[in-house]
Amino acid sequence: MRLKNLLTAVAAALVVTAGTLVVASPAQAVDCDHVWYTDESDSIGSVDQGGRLCFAEHGDYVFLADYDADGYSVVLDVFMDGTGQLLYTLRAAGAGDVQTANAGDGIAFHNLPEVNIRFRMYLTKSGSGPVGEVTHVVNNDH
Repeated sequence: MRLKNLLTAVAAALVVTAGTLVVASPAQAVDCDHVWYTDESDSIGSVDQGGRLCFAEHGDYVFLADYDADGYSVVLDVFMDGTGQLLYTLRAAGAGDVQTANAGDGIAFHNLPEVNIRFRMYLTKSGSGPVGEVTHVVNNDH
């Protein structure tokens, strides 16, 4: 009986800990230096289609979110601005999907160089080209 009570207590503690980890996710713990949205003025059918990009220079945190269930995915291409070299691409597909990258995640090119970085974000779905495209250049100096 004691073992069962102990296991129940441990399981409850794990559930509480897991809940705490979800609440304290990196997206909430990082302050964004830059926030951009896909361009809703394009002729893409409705203003409900959208994506959001949050970039924090310190740590090179990137959060790409698709926040509409409309069949479109949000794509982000990250380039070194001077050379045009594509560093990486993220795709968030489906309402509520968030894709992330940061300098410490161990993936090549997520640790961005301290130069001008160009972010190209757009919406796409099967059979369509890029729509709602926005491009921003940031001097990544942190």
